[in-house]
Amino acid sequence: MNIATPATFAPERITLTRQEGTSFALLLFPAAEPDAPAILIEPAMGVKAGYYTALAEALRGAGCNVAIAELRGHEESGGRRPGRSYDFGYHEMLTEDWPLAVQAVKARFPDAPVYLLGHSLGGQISSIYAAHHPEQLAGLILIACSSVHWKLWPKVFLPYSQAMVLVGRLVGHFPGHKFRFAGREARSVIADWGRQARTGRFIFGRPRVDHDRVLAGLTLPVLAISFSTDFFAPKRAMDGLLGKFPQARLTRHHLDPKALGFEGIDHFRWARRPQIVLPLIREWLSTTPRST
Repeated sequence: MNIATPATFAPERITLTRQEGTSFALLLFPAAEPDAPAILIEPAMGVKAGYYTALAEALRGAGCNVAIAELRGHEESGGRRPGRSYDFGYHEMLTEDWPLAVQAVKARFPDAPVYLLGHSLGGQISSIYAAHHPEQLAGLILIACSSVHWKLWPKVFLPYSQAMVLVGRLVGHFPGHKFRFAGREARSVIADWGRQARTGRFIFGRPRVDHDRVLAGLTLPVLAISFSTDFFAPKRAMDGLLGKFPQARLTRHHLDPKALGFEGIDHFRWARRPQIVLPLIREWLSTTPRST
């Protein structure tokens, strides 16, 4: 049963401009109550914001204010395609894009507690952002998100991940379609991803910053959901990420989609069939103190 439905209305659209001159959109799905929880969805690597429309609609239907941020390099307009002349990494997204999106959500819903919902790469950076700026957020939702440390994966993963880094350096960007992984990605995004695969730590920026030290102090409420049918974020790898913030108030679910009556769920398709996660999000929000 495919429950994904088209939007019943056109979402509001806010354009946010970076200092470098490029811009990205924030798609807004306001609820009837302006002080209802505001959930900011941050996409996975290579995924456009529109992919999460069904999820946003479902959350809005459950009474939440929702926003979807476009991921750098995958904007519908206003951005630039990654290439030899345009590069960026985790640092730029963490220190430029995430702050712009969070502040825009807080300005649009000033009376609402704000939660970050991160998918895959979006969850990695959202976790780090939450650790650096806990005062801005009421909590963190991670879905199909993991550590890519090679020790949590089959042994072939280490040389494969480092080959991706090398390809990015040689070509000037990472041609994800040729690897059947992500899209056209900035070489520094892949380099930062590959460094985490190699070292197990989120170390990036110039000069390098070890963000694991900050993650260790994260105490926000965290809802984490993984799927037994997800090749790209298996349980062991998600638990590896969650282990980086042992002080967080963690609510953990590992779902068997087939047992729940959902066929075809994988690393991406859960977002098109949001009823598999919606009850868990609603329950968690209802029991999480609205501290922000």
